[in-house]
Amino acid sequence: MTRSEFLFVAIDVIFHPAQNYRRYKDIKVSEDFCYDNNFPKECLAEYYYDPKLLETGKKMPVIVNFHGGGFVAGDKKHRVSLCKRYASHGYFVVNANYRLAPKYSFPALAQDAVKAVNYLENTAKSYNIDLDKVVVTGDSSGAYLASEYTAIACNEDLCKKLECDKVKIKPALLLSWCGVYDFEKSITLTKLPFNMVWDIGRCEIDNDGFHLNKDFSNMKDFPLLKEASPINWINKDWCTSYLVMSKKDVFCKGQGELLAEKLNELGIKTQVFHSTKVTDNHCFHMDMYKSISKKVFKEVFEFMEDYFKEEEIGNEEIEDKIAQ
Repeated sequence: MTRSEFLFVAIDVIFHPAQNYRRYKDIKVSEDFCYDNNFPKECLAEYYYDPKLLETGKKMPVIVNFHGGGFVAGDKKHRVSLCKRYASHGYFVVNANYRLAPKYSFPALAQDAVKAVNYLENTAKSYNIDLDKVVVTGDSSGAYLASEYTAIACNEDLCKKLECDKVKIKPALLLSWCGVYDFEKSITLTKLPFNMVWDIGRCEIDNDGFHLNKDFSNMKDFPLLKEASPINWINKDWCTSYLVMSKKDVFCKGQGELLAEKLNELGIKTQVFHSTKVTDNHCFHMDMYKSISKKVFKEVFEFMEDYFKEEEIGNEEIEDKIAQ
């Protein structure tokens, strides 16, 4: 086990009780299913939904969630309460695992993200879900993955370069929690003890032909460096985004600000929420006891509800014009 694996496994073990104490008894959880039979142990996911909503006949919007864990650890089991929380607000939720480093280096996780979201087409046959209302989300490295998926969905060239399946479903919204968006800057500028940042970076991008030096001197020699940073691929097709960040983030400081600035430059509708206290640090939203966690979720759910209402009104107006 690498030092970064040990760190993030320890974080999950220590904080699991506080992050998963809420039960949401009315929410149904499916059995595990595999969205890529080539990797039956790694590419597992499960569904969360309110069974009462299936009886209404109204299509449910969808949230696809990718867990965090520094690219090297994490599991969907540590995001059960989070996903049930989404489902309690009327969303059909996909809680997905993906291939982790160092066993699987970049772009394995990006390929998995595309497969996981594409699998929703199969899901729609059994559940009443709205594939025009898909939100991709995640925290930390999961936020990176959600934004990388958004970049792939907006750029066919990136999709081909990373050897991903063709994207079948474009996200309507990106909901990103304390993520990494400029991989190069995050790895080279973040300071952590025990050379931890280098260990995280080399686990994610080392392969048979490239090995990251401890002083990062050969970082620019990584063949997929540009492709590894979703911030490099933002264009007019990027979806509306809600970015949550911590001003004092020990892992991803400044990353949210970089993404928000780029999105605003291109006129992409973007909402930002950030904490300012040291005690409200990386992925502060996962501590559901905190008042700031309650505050950010209240704003997030209001934002998503308002967005989809505006979209419905806009679509109805277009249909009326066509009919006339």
